[in-house]
Amino acid sequence: MKKTLTLTVHDLASDGHGIARSGRDVYFIPGALPGETVVAEILERKRKIWYCRLISIEQVSEYRVEPACPHYKRCGGCDLQHLSYPKQVELKQQRVERELSRQGVEVERDGVSLWADPIIADDQQWHYRRRARLGIRYNKAGPDVVIGFREGSSKHLVSIDTCPVLVEHPALDWKAWRGRLVQLEGIARFTHIEVLQASERLVLVFRVLKKLTENDKKSLQSWAVELGIDIYIRPDDEQPIESVNEHTSKLTHHVLGHDLTIHPDYFVQVNAKVNQLMVAQAKAWLAPEAGSRVWDLFAGHGNFSVPLAEDAIVDAVEVSDEMVQAIEYHALQLGGDSQNQLKIDPEKAKCGLIAHKADLSNSESLAQLPDPDYVLLDPPRAGASACMAELIKRKAKRMVYVSCDPSTLARDLNTLRDDFEVKRLTILDMFPHTHHIETMVLLVPASKNSQGRKKMMDERLNTQAKNKDKGASRGKSKR
Repeated sequence: MKKTLTLTVHDLASDGHGIARSGRDVYFIPGALPGETVVAEILERKRKIWYCRLISIEQVSEYRVEPACPHYKRCGGCDLQHLSYPKQVELKQQRVERELSRQGVEVERDGVSLWADPIIADDQQWHYRRRARLGIRYNKAGPDVVIGFREGSSKHLVSIDTCPVLVEHPALDWKAWRGRLVQLEGIARFTHIEVLQASERLVLVFRVLKKLTENDKKSLQSWAVELGIDIYIRPDDEQPIESVNEHTSKLTHHVLGHDLTIHPDYFVQVNAKVNQLMVAQAKAWLAPEAGSRVWDLFAGHGNFSVPLAEDAIVDAVEVSDEMVQAIEYHALQLGGDSQNQLKIDPEKAKCGLIAHKADLSNSESLAQLPDPDYVLLDPPRAGASACMAELIKRKAKRMVYVSCDPSTLARDLNTLRDDFEVKRLTILDMFPHTHHIETMVLLVPASKNSQGRKKMMDERLNTQAKNKDKGASRGKSKR
């Protein structure tokens, strides 16, 4: 017989699940909100945590709302639609604050909060997502085609008709695509659809396991013409994608007055409007003056680099050959006297863009770059731990750290806090209705006062750790 418990939820986990406690036990309950009393069914235990299924809500949170998506109960794509949007933003900021506090990173100074207003597109909580990947599954017994996202905590696909967080476009009618794909000779070879909305055109990339028949290619070509979109085929992860269109479009996305050329394989921030606001804020926080040097680490195709190169000399660092080539292309696009001056006489140049290939997981990779006046880093989820020693050594005037993972951000800021202190920070809500968080932090060289505060914080954290160890020891002896 399955066991159920009545629990009171007090917090949200990093994946959006409600957290409840009973005695020494911790319970994760998807769909439950802080302040709610719920009945939950116990499913399994992993790493001292009980995973549960929400059965009913005895006391409902005042912040609970009716999800707008008809597929919400099964689809695992958005996990916070049942929470009011202002509360989503508030709880995300609190989660970042907890992670930073665990590492002794201050978000308040002299009784004043260092938090800036969250960067959100308040008028665009829906239809914001310009990039996504959906799964495809063909059922021979049906026969039918499933197109959609995975269920929460499952590998099963949920068949969807529309997605209210994807950009609006007539071609993104998944019910219609199921009808099209089932006509193909090689439908069993199709595994995924990737969506990219560029400034000019919608792109769909189909992942296939085997080479397509000529008839299937012709069908895709006709659909591309009918819908006014570009369609590509991805044969496998080792080979380049292939266009089925006779003529492919130039693809760009707009960032602060610049049309940056992109490719369907490039990483592009999914939320176009928040991306614009983020780049503008980063530029304002760094405020580089003409002739100053800016490092843009993990530069991608130049999302930050190109706007910053209007005002300063930007050393854009990337490990990918393709991304380095993209930055070089954008440097040529910038053109003008500033870029020419940078080539002729770097000492007299006032602004411009230079691409550098370097592996930023190697601590020596930045050693050959000239000293920066300012630094922007936007690392992947794993953070930028290998860069920390060089950043401490070079002592930039200001640094902006953009992070998609609060725990690795907190770890890296802890490494820096002897030498840099947080001046301002904000969360960026790139992904409304999901638990995902982006954070942006402005860092400046640490003052003498901050050294004293750090010592006091370390002593407090050590005391808390010792008390926790004593408590755990006492608990063990009682058992």
